Amino acid sequence: MNISAKKENVMNWFLFAAAVISLITFLAHLFWGGREVVIPLLDASDLQEIPKLTMYYCWHIVTIALLFLTCTYAWAALLPTNIPLALAATSISAACALLNVGLITLRRLKPLDYPQWVFFIPITLLGFLGLFST
Repeated sequence: MNISAKKENVMNWFLFAAAVISLITFLAHLFWGGREVVIPLLDASDLQEIPKLTMYYCWHIVTIALLFLTCTYAWAALLPTNIPLALAATSISAACALLNVGLITLRRLKPLDYPQWVFFIPITLLGFLGLFST
């Protein structure tokens, strides 16, 4: 067995760590965010039905995207030949981090009141490390 064939079977631990943090992000979004954001949104009487349900729909799209991000990083960690998947996941994570930091900065929000960066920055960094460690 040659060295390059052996290397292909080695798990990428940076991408695996990104998958784990993505899973934690997915679960936080689903349970903590659902309680803190979705329930008050649906209970809001000052919003019309269509905008309210559109936001609720967007919430579910984000839930699906976070689960997809988790699966993508896990797949890329287990099969190191899936670098394009890792690149796509890292690009999405970086975009989410930049959007979050940008909104905090432009809207002068308190960073801990809008804490998505806590998840997306480490995921992005681990994704980059995983990409450059292959």
